[in-house]
Amino acid sequence: MGEPGGEQGRAIEIQIQTAAVIGTGTMGRQIAALIAASGRSVRIWDADAGMLAAAKERIADETRTLPELPRYAHHRFAIRPPADLDGLLGRITAAESLADAVSGADIVIEAVREDLETKKTLFSELSRLAPQAILTTNSSSLPSSQIASAVEDPGRFLNTHFFAPIWSRPMVELMGSGSTRPEVMEAVARFGRSLGLVVAVVRGDSKGFIINRVWRAVKREALRVVDEGHADPADVDRLWMLYFGTPYGPFGNMDMVGLDVVSDIETSYQNVATDPEDRPSAVLGRKLAAGELGEKTGRGFYRHPEPEYLREGWLTGEDRSNS
Repeated sequence: MGEPGGEQGRAIEIQIQTAAVIGTGTMGRQIAALIAASGRSVRIWDADAGMLAAAKERIADETRTLPELPRYAHHRFAIRPPADLDGLLGRITAAESLADAVSGADIVIEAVREDLETKKTLFSELSRLAPQAILTTNSSSLPSSQIASAVEDPGRFLNTHFFAPIWSRPMVELMGSGSTRPEVMEAVARFGRSLGLVVAVVRGDSKGFIINRVWRAVKREALRVVDEGHADPADVDRLWMLYFGTPYGPFGNMDMVGLDVVSDIETSYQNVATDPEDRPSAVLGRKLAAGELGEKTGRGFYRHPEPEYLREGWLTGEDRSNS
């Protein structure tokens, strides 16, 4: 990775060619696949040895099948994965240790659970192991300014918020830590565009960035309407889909994200909420207790991989069977 400097005080353009992705959950796997699809080498690592061992097989399954599902196949802006899946997988290496994963990487992208202390501990280690790399967090609700104190050089640290499913949501939000150097922001913006993503830079410090700040209000009210007994998830989604013309509603979207992830994000918001009504959702809690986490477990607010809202007659209410 090039460093600022050079003749006449002009910054050398930072190039990003090799990447490390830390965390091999749904989002981490999809980020790694997208980077590999761009022709770059990617090393992946996870503290959970079982997750890491299964990661490449899951990447293969997801990359092969997700774009063919009805809600993705006809998406106007979807990125099509390369036909050479073996080539893509060949550019992804499961590292034996965190140190091996980040050694020589130009950019390190963290995609672990949405917990501030977990992330700060990890970035303290990454700062030591990868002193020249750009360090980014994929956090969707924790501003990088909250994590920056764990990084020795916050000038090379920022948020890169990707969206799942990454192939049909080709966008990334960038948000600096307040100390992020301009040339680092620009390098990551170029990197995002080179992956086929639309890049949006968040101005200042915004919990929830842009989309998730708006989405959080929708998600909170959708859960509240159900918790208060005014509707069931299916009718909330039906009305939403009919009104906005979308292929799924708020509860369908939560299933795609993963209800455990939704819960972690909601908790991070509730920890700083000033509204006493902003409390954990009962219906979400019941789903978690039952182990129904959405697509990843085959059941959440809907059954998967063929959720009820894809059935003929479901949207109009003629077929009212649901999970």
